[in-house]
Amino acid sequence: MTVVSEQVSYDLWFDPNLVGGDLAVECWISHGPRAADASLDPKPGDWLHVGDDDEEPLRARVTRREGDRVWVHINVPSAADAVA
Repeated sequence: MTVVSEQVSYDLWFDPNLVGGDLAVECWISHGPRAADASLDPKPGDWLHVGDDDEEPLRARVTRREGDRVWVHINVPSAADAVA
């Protein structure tokens, strides 16, 4: 298990138990580490980093947003990404 350092290194928090088979998950800006950051304004198509406080953050693409709720599609790195 990889533990994330004390310094926040992601934009939105997600619950890994809620990630669907399509790797989509709903996040809440107000529940994330950047909740007080007024410059965080994710829009569909934007790339962000999502984390769960236990594992290294992952890249995710915003697919939808409704106010405080943001839906993202998580990009899981493959073995090919490690070689590149």
